[in-house]
Amino acid sequence: MSGQELTTEAAAVADTPVVVARRPTERDVAAALPVPEKVRLLSGADSWRTHDNPSIGLRAMVTSDGPNGVRGTTKDERRPSACLPCPSALGATWDSDLVYGVAAALGSEARSKGVDVLLAPTVNLVRTPLGGRGFEFFAEDPLLTAGLAAAYVRGVQSAGVAATVKHFVANDSETERWTYDVHLSESVLRELYLVPFEACVRDAGAWLVMAAYNKVNGTPMTESVRLLRDVLKNEWGFDGVVISDWHAARSTHATALATLDLSMPGPDSPWGELLVQAFDEGLVTEGLLDDMVARLLRLARRVGALTVPAAAVPAAAVPAAGASTAVVDPGDLDSAANGTAASGQGSALVDASLLRRAAAESFVLLRNDGGALPLDPGGIASVAIIGPNSVNPVVQGGGSAGVSPVSVARPADSLRAALPAAVTITEAVGCQTWHSVPEPPAGALVDPVTGTPGLHLEFTDADGTVVATEHRESANLAWWDGVPEGIGWGKPGRIVLTTTFRPEESGSYLLSVSGVGSLRLEADGVTVIDDVTAVPDDPVEAMTRPGELRAALWLDAGVPTRLRVEFAPATDGAGPLATRLGIVPATDDEDLLAAAEKAAAEADAAVVVVGSAELTESEGFDRPTLALPGRQDELIRRVAAVNGRTIVVVNSGMPVLMPWAEQAGAIVYAWLPGQEFGSALADVLLGRAEPGGRLPVTLPAVEADSPVLHATPVGDGVLSYDEGLLIGYRGYDAAGRVPRYPFGHGLGYTTWEYESLDCPAWLSERGDLELTVRVRNSGSRPGKEVVQVYVAEPGDPASRGRPIRSLAAFAVVRAAPGEVAQARLTVPARSFARYDESLASWIMSGDEFTVHVGKSSRDLRLTALVRLSA
Repeated sequence: MSGQELTTEAAAVADTPVVVARRPTERDVAAALPVPEKVRLLSGADSWRTHDNPSIGLRAMVTSDGPNGVRGTTKDERRPSACLPCPSALGATWDSDLVYGVAAALGSEARSKGVDVLLAPTVNLVRTPLGGRGFEFFAEDPLLTAGLAAAYVRGVQSAGVAATVKHFVANDSETERWTYDVHLSESVLRELYLVPFEACVRDAGAWLVMAAYNKVNGTPMTESVRLLRDVLKNEWGFDGVVISDWHAARSTHATALATLDLSMPGPDSPWGELLVQAFDEGLVTEGLLDDMVARLLRLARRVGALTVPAAAVPAAAVPAAGASTAVVDPGDLDSAANGTAASGQGSALVDASLLRRAAAESFVLLRNDGGALPLDPGGIASVAIIGPNSVNPVVQGGGSAGVSPVSVARPADSLRAALPAAVTITEAVGCQTWHSVPEPPAGALVDPVTGTPGLHLEFTDADGTVVATEHRESANLAWWDGVPEGIGWGKPGRIVLTTTFRPEESGSYLLSVSGVGSLRLEADGVTVIDDVTAVPDDPVEAMTRPGELRAALWLDAGVPTRLRVEFAPATDGAGPLATRLGIVPATDDEDLLAAAEKAAAEADAAVVVVGSAELTESEGFDRPTLALPGRQDELIRRVAAVNGRTIVVVNSGMPVLMPWAEQAGAIVYAWLPGQEFGSALADVLLGRAEPGGRLPVTLPAVEADSPVLHATPVGDGVLSYDEGLLIGYRGYDAAGRVPRYPFGHGLGYTTWEYESLDCPAWLSERGDLELTVRVRNSGSRPGKEVVQVYVAEPGDPASRGRPIRSLAAFAVVRAAPGEVAQARLTVPARSFARYDESLASWIMSGDEFTVHVGKSSRDLRLTALVRLSA
């Protein structure tokens, strides 16, 4: 070949177009799928899983409820979970670093269990202290909620598990939660309720947002074009998946046009063939479907559920005929790599010591008169441990957040173990508070088939033929799916439990069976209960408080009684299948109160653990009152009257009334603190750890003082947020009311002096404000302080319906006795702004502001004046 020929050949090759094959994007893969397959991917495969598609390397993704722990796809005591302090307890830590650490550990546990998507955190606001699900919220304040929720999201997602920010938006109470229509202004929505969601999306990069059941200003949230498409996706730049709350998607093309991305659960869905039909009729475009699928694939990539085999590369990514290929790389989608698919083998539970520390950090010391705490084990000879929650603590709230804890440290047991053997300890329940008959204690039931603790479970078909059996240790059972075919959800099969109960003492016992449907209880072959319970209004109540039937029996000590429960689920029931067997000795409160009073009178110190009863704080319903259930107020008064060192521990996830507060030597608010309640409480009461919490909610003196109390829809289901911006401490300030204990309050075991505030005098219109606060530990013990910054608008903001002051920044500092700590805080520019509806934008709310720094919303030690620069 001549040189001229070589040159000509080279020129010919040079004229050939060269295409560098790129890795396919999620949009490429989505566009290559046929429409029916696109639509199939957009609904759940079952209650907890998404669909797979092996042809594009997509495996099913597994979701799990949160945020108290990673339950997985079943609630089963044989596969327990770490049980975390509830979010209101984490809110009380005011510590974003600690929340991040707890959430990261939770993400690791989720990953080890094969869970890809954690349905948490809940970032709604505590609008009313009666909210049944308020224990799942971090705080009544949007800035505190935003800071902690963003840390939670980052922590979970650091493990390659997706966090789901819920419930978007204004889903702040439970009464008629499926249908109520929240009416509120755009400015209130922007300045309060959207704030935590925006932080989780813009600052923390959340991978999912859950659209709620309720309506906002007339539009169901799953159909809200303005809030889902315009605000969340377009304005905030959210690139993740909008998932429906379970069964919240109730229309076809309206939800699709609102850019909902994933309808859960499945396989029944308002999408499926109906969405294909909507596409065929031109109601939904293929581009819209491609965007939804691409978001789902992006989520799958992030959690390690998507790899694209070479055969699946879309045509758009293949070089055109005749093109010369410089690089061909049809490998995996570009991945910032969060690992591969989780195996689910050998779950790694969150470390108990971390949960113990987190619980202690959440405990709020509300009162400590005369140094009642900490207790000196060497200085007391006897302690009375009193109260219903000392022996039956409530460590978590009810509903979808619930898990089967790997263990529970009871306060009475932990205090007994922590105190020296020389200290005499007496225990007294004091009164009964349960609403549903409690389960018998562990080991009290024996499976008649295996002879081991627990019960024998049979699933039978309509003819009574046994189709499956199980051994279970718990008498409180629930299923979302996974039961044999033909049982539950309109099918005629039954669930049969058999067990043997051997009482320790002779006496009258109360037995109960619970479930939605037909229930029969036999004792030694004799039918003692045979009746039908009603279907509840909210499906989750099938699990949290199903109908209960009771019978009283005399049982002799040591004599075994064979029990058989037959449960036929209601054919028209919804929600999970659940049944429960309860057994408790019949007792008289007068006897219990007298025994507690006697124990307190004979002890050097009395620790009274009171609070919520099991499942009185739950998803599905709001609380009727802030009063402690049963005769607990009377119990505290009677104990305090005979023991001057009465220490009250309140075990509730939300505010309760404390009419006895001035009679107690010390009060510790312990929330719903998770599995390590007892061990953390022993640490705090004995001074091994400081109660590090500060209130994330206001504790009222009387119910009527709450700015918002009952959240009951009226008329056509309208729930008007007439209070506007004035919820929580903002409402107390505006009304001039004095709460029992203010937002941000908490004492700890040392004292602090606020020495100085370094604050610029001028503020630029769009600039943040950088502060430095010096505080000195003036006490005798090392400790933690939460430095809180509040901003007050000029003039009389309350007359304009605006808060007198609002939390603008916070920081945790720690110091040894005598040491000075410096808190460096950033007050965001938006703390000086308000949302102007006429302009549809944020504007400065004045030209002169007062910056307050202190220990709580009512204990402000330092101030500075800041002016807006020209």
